[in-house]
Amino acid sequence: MVILGGLRPFERLHDGIQVRLRLEDWPTDVPLPAESAIARVGENHEIPLHSYWRIVLEPERTVEAIAGQFIFPLSLDAAIAWYQSEMAKCGWIELTEKGYRMPASAALHFEHPASKVRVVVGLRDWPERKVSDAFIRRIIEHPWSPVAEQPLELTAEIA
Repeated sequence: MVILGGLRPFERLHDGIQVRLRLEDWPTDVPLPAESAIARVGENHEIPLHSYWRIVLEPERTVEAIAGQFIFPLSLDAAIAWYQSEMAKCGWIELTEKGYRMPASAALHFEHPASKVRVVVGLRDWPERKVSDAFIRRIIEHPWSPVAEQPLELTAEIA
């Protein structure tokens, strides 16, 4: 069920919520190349593939995932080089043992050592259009502590 009356459209899921994001909502710690655009589908590319912020509520943790699909004005090789360089500048460590490179696609895995946030950048080449597309997923897990375990004063402030 998509709920449209709030600040932003969101969907209630069985284990959490999923909020649609605009391009300007994309997290700044995972950069996008200049002139990136949200990917679109349909006969005339009229339907945008909305990025989303999903919050999954599990018994012992909360998983926060942000994902989006984009079109880059870069070849596959240029997109790979750009991400390796820009993510390193932002303090990310590439987990090369988890990634792969094929003739028309690649997957890059990164982790931020301070926050333990993980990012996967899946890339596909479209040489006839002189672009590549990317599916990017940013994931962080937060341990959960029930309110009942907190001091009574803090519990009253939360309520």
